[in-house]
Amino acid sequence: MTILRKLSRSLCFIGKRLVLGFRWWLSKQAKHSVLCWMIPSLRPAIWRWCGAKVGKNVCIGWEVFLDVKYAKYLTIEDDVWIANRSTIFCHRRVMDGYRVGDRYKKLPQKPRPVVIKKGACVSIGTTVMPGITIGEGAVTGTGALITKDVPAWTIVAGVPAKVIRVLEERKTEE
Repeated sequence: MTILRKLSRSLCFIGKRLVLGFRWWLSKQAKHSVLCWMIPSLRPAIWRWCGAKVGKNVCIGWEVFLDVKYAKYLTIEDDVWIANRSTIFCHRRVMDGYRVGDRYKKLPQKPRPVVIKKGACVSIGTTVMPGITIGEGAVTGTGALITKDVPAWTIVAGVPAKVIRVLEERKTEE
């Protein structure tokens, strides 16, 4: 019985690694493939195949890093723009029990959901940390480090990012 159990576990482990490897390969194609440049809707489709929840009319630039192993924790709503070389993390290491002499690599990883709301823009080189919600219509500045939730209809910038402007409603002329 134990041999069958070990074989079953091994096959399950190998299967999970193959799926993860295929998703990494897909992610790499999404980052660099000329096909994705020619067919802009291909990148969001690849991210969906990797497990992310991606809405309609989402634009994803070149070399955007998706946390492939934890893609199912990423939600991107409609009309979002993610610019080139941005990074979105959906997990973090649990550092609570880390002590002198411990191996960092052995620390457990904790998934944290990331939500990018409708109409938001993640600008070039932005890093989004795990557990963040970027509000509707919000814009991140180039190279921003997003460590806290971003309120709707604001512009944030800096390392760490801070609100630099709250957007006003458009006045309609009657």
